Amino acid sequence: MPRLRRTARVLSTVVAAVLALALAFAAADAYTGRQTREVAIPPDDATPEQVVAAYVDALDAHDCDTASALRTRDSSESALSWCESVASLEEIEVGVHFPESRGYTEAEPREELVGVGVTFNLQWRPFRDDGWIEEGRTTWGYTLAREAETHPWRIVDEGTA
Repeated sequence: MPRLRRTARVLSTVVAAVLALALAFAAADAYTGRQTREVAIPPDDATPEQVVAAYVDALDAHDCDTASALRTRDSSESALSWCESVASLEEIEVGVHFPESRGYTEAEPREELVGVGVTFNLQWRPFRDDGWIEEGRTTWGYTLAREAETHPWRIVDEGTA
């Protein structure tokens, strides 16, 4: 009988510890994913650099509405994925835009394309990393498009810079 009680005590302690750990992870996940501030959408005449700076700032702030608004309709799901997965982006450095080739992008032939490189320190939320991009100092690139000079730049693609 004492052996059965001891086993039951050990088992209940292990179950309690696992539950406490699961609750701690759930709380950390919920806390790090909350929107911390609103990021303004740049004006329609904003430069590609300003659009990218606002985008990565929105990801860092978990302002998913602004992040999605700065992407084309076809690529807005990528904004939501990043917004929900990133814990923080720090020490952000936005490079100068450069002409971008059509390559693998989904941009329409009539659209003007530019690329913008960005460097930042990336931290993923617990259990949310994509398994492809390591945490820490990261160089990333965004492709932006617009149909005419009077239209705003929007992000159409992203990848390693």
